[in-house]
Amino acid sequence: MKILSITTATNHLSVALNDGDKIVEKNEEDHRNHSEHLDPLITELLKENNLTLKDIDRFAVAEGPGSYTGLRIGITTAKMFASILNKDLVGVSTLAALANGVNDGVIVSELDARNKNFFAGVYRKVNGKLENLVPDGHYHLDDLINKIKELGLPEEVVFVGSPIDKYQDEIEDLLGSDNFKQAAGDNQIHAGEIGKLALNKEAIDPDKMVPKYLRRTQAEIYWHNKTGKAFGPDSDYVEEV
Repeated sequence: MKILSITTATNHLSVALNDGDKIVEKNEEDHRNHSEHLDPLITELLKENNLTLKDIDRFAVAEGPGSYTGLRIGITTAKMFASILNKDLVGVSTLAALANGVNDGVIVSELDARNKNFFAGVYRKVNGKLENLVPDGHYHLDDLINKIKELGLPEEVVFVGSPIDKYQDEIEDLLGSDNFKQAAGDNQIHAGEIGKLALNKEAIDPDKMVPKYLRRTQAEIYWHNKTGKAFGPDSDYVEEV
């Protein structure tokens, strides 16, 4: 199965072709200019591998969390390809894709959400398969560490994602310095990992795929404060603002 994978969740742009054990990937740091760079990067990847979009069996995309604008760019592109070409579409957790690049220990996959808050999930590899121990969510650092401690696992705890150097002393105080480790490598989200996870995931109707932000957008908060209405999964706040 040929899978074209995309992530625009952060300032790291990545696209990949997964075909069995073969992975060809292109990466670019474009500081969130994804709307200009994504299509040319996909075209370049396909051309270098003598393929067209019609040759792709399945499209996979990072569904969140991440940059609100970035996620919409990647998801809209993947939805358009899948819908027009009548091909499979799969959404993959950004945090799971990060964690999938780490092989040992308890894996804390995290993206800095500012003010000691993180988008994070806790994972572990079991027989090569990724197991989710703490659901992806929006956590304050103290809450995240407490959830890790509640697992009661004696394994090494490996953090991957946003740099956490400034919190290292605090984390070591809570977890113990012997248990704390930062992942080696570039700590970036790679589309090739999205493709690996997408292979056995159930496809979704392109019209039903939406970004998984894991926290309310500023527009939703404004709408809620203005109207007093409860948040809903498919709220019509955009039309009302």
